[in-house]
Amino acid sequence: VSSAAAGSPPPSSRKTTYTKASFVPPAAPTLVSPSKSVKSNIAGWPSALNHPSRAHQQQRQQQQIATGYGTYYSATGTSLFAKKKKGGQPVSKVSKILVQLLVTVPDIGQSGDIVSVSTAIFQNKLQRSNKARRISEEEVQKLEAEKEANDQEMLDMAVKTKGILEEAMLENLGGEDNCDDDADICGVALTMKRKAGPEGSLFGGVNPKMVMESLKKKYPEGSWDGKQVKLTEVKDVDGKDVKKKDIKHTGEYTMVVALGKGVDATFILSILAE
Repeated sequence: VSSAAAGSPPPSSRKTTYTKASFVPPAAPTLVSPSKSVKSNIAGWPSALNHPSRAHQQQRQQQQIATGYGTYYSATGTSLFAKKKKGGQPVSKVSKILVQLLVTVPDIGQSGDIVSVSTAIFQNKLQRSNKARRISEEEVQKLEAEKEANDQEMLDMAVKTKGILEEAMLENLGGEDNCDDDADICGVALTMKRKAGPEGSLFGGVNPKMVMESLKKKYPEGSWDGKQVKLTEVKDVDGKDVKKKDIKHTGEYTMVVALGKGVDATFILSILAE
């Protein structure tokens, strides 16, 4: 046994000593304001404004503004490049194009109309279903010129047809001198014979379609075709309007026919018993 081992006291005789520890207060937390960039006391720990997720969000918004993809909302709450209507939601500016409708589309127009619509409506609603086609300014001008020429031709034919009826009435009257001064119209332009009873009641009525067919047959040089040509007024000798009902009695009736383009012709129809 060595001398060091021999001079040390046995384990049972050793005394344990304790040192009084001093209190260490905890570190105060760092307050971070959302409106100011505050450096963290802990190295490597980002603040609220410098957090990677916030930087990524700002970068994504800038990319949306530059490329035009996505929706960015400014601090005022309105969308970018938008104009807010009174009492409504923001409406983005959209480009308009000219199209010609190939069929009638509700809330847009009739077949053949040239209308201005947004590119989105044309691509998503009209072009896919083949309801409209793009049309250029040159085509619009050409169609307008053709329409003006057609309208002028229809006007000329309407005036000619009116003259035909007026000449026929004067001829049947035997001349303008035979017309009373207080009469609004003189002379019969059309005569129709129908089966009738002893008191003049017709066996079957005379409707506007029959009158128009008789006019077309008697005056084939006139213009009687088209939706714009129709009877607009039918009155008996007493001035009573009977247009809504078929004519049921013999006699003379004053009629007004619309020939189109604002041209109307007044004539007398005489219905006789066969």
